Amino acid sequence: MKKIKLFITALIIAVSSMNAQTAGNHIQQIDNAVKTLAEELNRKLVEERVSSVTLYNFSFEGMVTPFSTYWGNQLLSELTNMRNRSYTFLLAGTPDWIISGEMVIITDIIRVYTRLIRQSDQAIVSSAYVDLEWNENIMSMLSDGYAYSAPFFVSDEWEPDSMENPVAYTIGADNNVSLMNRTLHTTNDSYGDEDFFLLQPTENGRVVMETVSEIDTYMELYDASTRQLLAEDDDSGDNLNAKISHSLQAGRQYIVKVRGFDRGNVGHYGFRAYTNHLNFSQAINYEIGANAQNAQQVHQRLVSDGSTMFLLQPRRNGILVMETLSDIDTYMELYDADTQELLAEDDDSGDDYNAQIIYNVQSGKRYIVRVRGYSPDETGDYSFRAYF
Repeated sequence: MKKIKLFITALIIAVSSMNAQTAGNHIQQIDNAVKTLAEELNRKLVEERVSSVTLYNFSFEGMVTPFSTYWGNQLLSELTNMRNRSYTFLLAGTPDWIISGEMVIITDIIRVYTRLIRQSDQAIVSSAYVDLEWNENIMSMLSDGYAYSAPFFVSDEWEPDSMENPVAYTIGADNNVSLMNRTLHTTNDSYGDEDFFLLQPTENGRVVMETVSEIDTYMELYDASTRQLLAEDDDSGDNLNAKISHSLQAGRQYIVKVRGFDRGNVGHYGFRAYTNHLNFSQAINYEIGANAQNAQQVHQRLVSDGSTMFLLQPRRNGILVMETLSDIDTYMELYDADTQELLAEDDDSGDDYNAQIIYNVQSGKRYIVRVRGYSPDETGDYSFRAYF
């Protein structure tokens, strides 16, 4: 038998801040959509001379929600009241045909799929869908206290973006740079909305990338050419905002991905990226040791979101070891003191969670070693030493 697809004209429920419709109007328009669907299904059931049919629950993400129940009840009511109905609905036993469906969210559209299935060979004989534009009443009915109990958000003007099509962003000179306003919108996929920003610095140096919002964001930094993940962060910014500070190279392209910590974290946020010029003037002068045994250990206290800088000026060329000794998780960066170019960085190459950098230095050249915590809230005592 030739399969027939039923195409139902989409029902669009307009949402206007100037002329908001009432909940009753929303329900009435949903009922009208169900009635149109029922008429098409009835026509097909009569045409196929169906004797018995069962209506299954319409699921949303594998769950039966209040909206699923309402939609199914209304559809059953309309079908059972059809004057020319030749079929009966079964609550138990094996029916000849099955009506089933599911609800999905596509950006700012709620799509309700319906399928008419012949039980004998499990063939989908006809299918239909209705599109409903989001409104608070439908979303509250879809919510079961799990993923969509939070407000629903539609996509912003920068969509669609992706890793292949990121939104270009100009890095600011300092943290006074204007925010780019974005929205993590509600989606139906497993990961939720993801926003992508393309950065291309004009100078070498450390760049701060962060979100400003009331939602829990997560950030990842990639090399645009190789797609290598360079850094990621959850809560290093204010509140639950993500923040990454990373050394970038002039002329090279980078991609920043921002998403919610989980897909239920949706809402408006601001993104900014700016150059973080380090102040080397407060660096501690350090005399390099001839070996590990006679290297001076400088004891320091790491405070939350803090760092200490050490100025090193080797008197000969050679392989220099720079390391921390502590019970905390330290992170180390090595810079050219004059150009502020990042030469090397390390997290856990030393013992336990200590940082260690081994670098071939030049005599007379000035270097800065910056020691910080791996995470901004890392605190505790540590010692620093450097030796050939």
